[in-house]
Amino acid sequence: MTFLILVIETIGAWLLFAAPLLQATTELHEEVTGWEAIRKRFYTSTKIAIKQISLWWWLLPPVKIILERRKISKIKQAYADIILSDDTHKALRRFSLKANGWIGVTLGGWLVAISTTWELVEKVELGIKTWVFLLLLLTYTSILFTIKLIKKASH
Repeated sequence: MTFLILVIETIGAWLLFAAPLLQATTELHEEVTGWEAIRKRFYTSTKIAIKQISLWWWLLPPVKIILERRKISKIKQAYADIILSDDTHKALRRFSLKANGWIGVTLGGWLVAISTTWELVEKVELGIKTWVFLLLLLTYTSILFTIKLIKKASH
């Protein structure tokens, strides 16, 4: 019975990572697509080309974060001469708060999932290689599933 409870706990922990990841991606993606009007309005003042960062970069989260930061820096350069309305500033602050909140929730869920997966692997005496394999498998399964759903919803 202890083994079954540990399996259920591990599944629950991974759901506490995957569900907030999906919810965060959905909410933030919806908000960003709502900014299309702002982007179009200021498109003529863009001094440099700013490409979208592919969702597939989430397979390498640190790289995705670095690319997004570079993109933000380019956007700041391109729109430095434009004064944004108070509403736009509020929208950007709200987006930033949402993003930071979801990062905390998702990261917390992932850390709990890592811990409970270790407890399960240790109980069954499978070893560290199995633990690392499960972490990679379940993390990337969650990320790929989220990417697939977001891409499907975008079309």
